[in-house]
Amino acid sequence: MSSNYYTPVISVKSLLLNKPTRVWLNDIPIVLIKTQSKITAFEDFCPHRGLALSEGFFYDNQLHCKYHGWSFSIGSGENTFVPVKNNKVSCKLKPIHVIEKYEQIWLSTQPEALIPELNPNKAHIYITGKINAEMTHVLENFLEGSHTHYVHNGLVRTKNKKRNEINAKLIQTTSGFTVTYQSEPAKGLLTQILPKKYRSLKPVSTYLHSGVAILTYINHEQKEVARFEAILSNKEEYIHYSARVYMHIGPLGFFLKPFARFLFKRIIEQDKNILELQQQNLRLFNVKKFVTDDTDMVGKYIYAWQNAKNHELPNEVTFNVYW
Repeated sequence: MSSNYYTPVISVKSLLLNKPTRVWLNDIPIVLIKTQSKITAFEDFCPHRGLALSEGFFYDNQLHCKYHGWSFSIGSGENTFVPVKNNKVSCKLKPIHVIEKYEQIWLSTQPEALIPELNPNKAHIYITGKINAEMTHVLENFLEGSHTHYVHNGLVRTKNKKRNEINAKLIQTTSGFTVTYQSEPAKGLLTQILPKKYRSLKPVSTYLHSGVAILTYINHEQKEVARFEAILSNKEEYIHYSARVYMHIGPLGFFLKPFARFLFKRIIEQDKNILELQQQNLRLFNVKKFVTDDTDMVGKYIYAWQNAKNHELPNEVTFNVYW
């Protein structure tokens, strides 16, 4: 995975004050330290004997290794004291660049790396949790609509209703890709409860490298009616998600918010269940490649971006789905 992009690793609320915390930057374990004034990150590795510094302690503005007590400044990363030597030695920790934005902590090995542009406002609905599945599968699940007839039957779309042919166009950008779909009529409770002018919506799916998925719904006036942002971060054994929901349906949004929150939590729970069932079965089979076709274009491009192969694919492609 490219290091030219900041990666979300943990929500700000989840990071405890003055407690060394392990997170993952792609496949690299990182230790985070949150003080009253800033958040600092280093590779989670003591240079003396390799113990994780996140297992240690933080006080006096220094990280202390749990094994032999070596101490390191969180300002410079330099070793400040070795107890058995009663002095310091010449070594330092490897720093990682940190940005706090969109209620998340973002990390990169390069200070000039890009960070996604998301909605800067506070979300109307904010839901967090974890899914025991692979990043590629979670991203595809959020952005492709073909599973919604079955996994979210009656909520998002309905499996027994007549399907319509929908035209779609995918365009790659410098930080991911966007898929714009043809407008479709309301087929699930989520849109059927809305006033008539909000029922025929154009879905737009956006992937931003390396762990952001966005669904936007546009009405016939080309105005954004709803926006769903999923910020995903890799943990050691699962994916942590922060879901940010925005509704632009006037005063009606205030009254629908409690019901909408219930529906979105239900939809996320349904996705979590299907993804974890998939992951359980994948562990039983050593499958390297799936059967796929043009209707799986979203998954194809997500896989390419996650494996730094996006340059091998066309920058623009059209395809059709039946939804």
